[in-house]
Amino acid sequence: MNYRRMFIALWCLMMSFTALADSFAPQPGDIKFTVYQTTHSHALREIRTTPFTSHYTSALHVLDLDTIKPSHEYQGIGISLTDASCWLVSQMDEANRRKLLADAFGKDGLNLSRVRLNCGASDYATALYNYNDHKGDVEMKHFSVARDEQYIIPLIKDIQQLRPDLFVFSSIWSAPGWMKSSGEMCGGKLLDAYMPAFANYWAAYLKAYRERGVHVDAITVQNEPLTDQGGANPATLVSTDQEIKLAGKLLPAAFGKYGLDTRIWIYDHNYKQYDRVLKELANPDVRKNIDAVAWHPYSGNPEWMKEVRKVYPDVAFHLTERGMNYKDIATQNEKWCADLVFDALNNGCSSYCGWCLALDEDGQPVTGKFYCRGLYEVNLEKSMFNSTPLCTLFRQFSPYVQRGAMIMAVRQFDENLKIITFRNPDGQYVIVVACDNCGTNRQRLQIKYKGKYMAMALPLNTWSLSTIIIDKQ
Repeated sequence: MNYRRMFIALWCLMMSFTALADSFAPQPGDIKFTVYQTTHSHALREIRTTPFTSHYTSALHVLDLDTIKPSHEYQGIGISLTDASCWLVSQMDEANRRKLLADAFGKDGLNLSRVRLNCGASDYATALYNYNDHKGDVEMKHFSVARDEQYIIPLIKDIQQLRPDLFVFSSIWSAPGWMKSSGEMCGGKLLDAYMPAFANYWAAYLKAYRERGVHVDAITVQNEPLTDQGGANPATLVSTDQEIKLAGKLLPAAFGKYGLDTRIWIYDHNYKQYDRVLKELANPDVRKNIDAVAWHPYSGNPEWMKEVRKVYPDVAFHLTERGMNYKDIATQNEKWCADLVFDALNNGCSSYCGWCLALDEDGQPVTGKFYCRGLYEVNLEKSMFNSTPLCTLFRQFSPYVQRGAMIMAVRQFDENLKIITFRNPDGQYVIVVACDNCGTNRQRLQIKYKGKYMAMALPLNTWSLSTIIIDKQ
């Protein structure tokens, strides 16, 4: 028997397997990396590409990992557990409910690690409700979260079984109507006279959840405080001065009364009105007592967050709400989702939280005027669910990026490509590139690492999401 030939044959076979996880024709000493890709016709899969070599393609821009600098810390991807979503998921049969939750929160699924709760009804609920409709009860003697014990708190605990490290934060759409100028949950502004009661209401909610085994890590003072939505759904106007007083004094005092360590996040509204954030952070009490700024991307430019970062470099940012909708469904593909999420993260946000975990195929249950689409679409008649393009995007990078990774400062150099780069705590790089469908116009991405270059060709005639993982060499 010719053992030398057998050895050579075995070596060639091993190299052929290695090629699938690396490049077309790997050589000894090559930089090791893995590429995962999703396209219109292919679900997430491992692919081959060209290797790193000493040769540079001068016609292409370079993502230079040798000189790239860290920008800010990554803390994870999340989703909103609206009343509507929790009820809908609770109505599924147990097998499919567990399958949905495992896909969303499991580390082999989307790896979501954060949830946003609603303190009372939002515009996506099965009914309008709050926790204390007893007018004038400023001490919250009649406060009760009994309604949440039906299916919201049980669902949170199911998720905590999958994710013991789950980060939980909550936002409020409306205080009880008796605290507002409208007398109703839909529309109106918070009355100055009831600001202490509003702080007590928040403290009572956090205390009640703590007593039921759910620690709420953070709150946003008021969801979208600059609009009352014309009275069309739960919403409350809260002025800049009111939020300064709430965040700077009233909420910390109310939390302290019950020994609550919940963090306070301010603003929770669009990029466009970032000047309000600057005014609030200029207050010493606010700076002392808040942990972060929450943002929404419905209007304005994500780069405007940098105007706040210039003045307050140590304040954390979080994108706390945005998903897909049915009004623009034809344009909301995977690249659109990537633009939305990566723009928030690249411009300063440490986390991104999508909107409703699940809605039906018509975007219901709903108590408001909007036309949002769930992260999952649920068909209760069949007790089945379908993923959406936002699921596809989260699946493309969230399982590979660790909490505590650094988001690297990356310059976007092609409007057809959207790039984000993470460096995990162990030194591993995770690069994600989203590409528009450019027909037969070939798009390429060139990466430099350890003085070598790799020019990766992206697929023709399809949008694509590609994740390049380079272990520390």
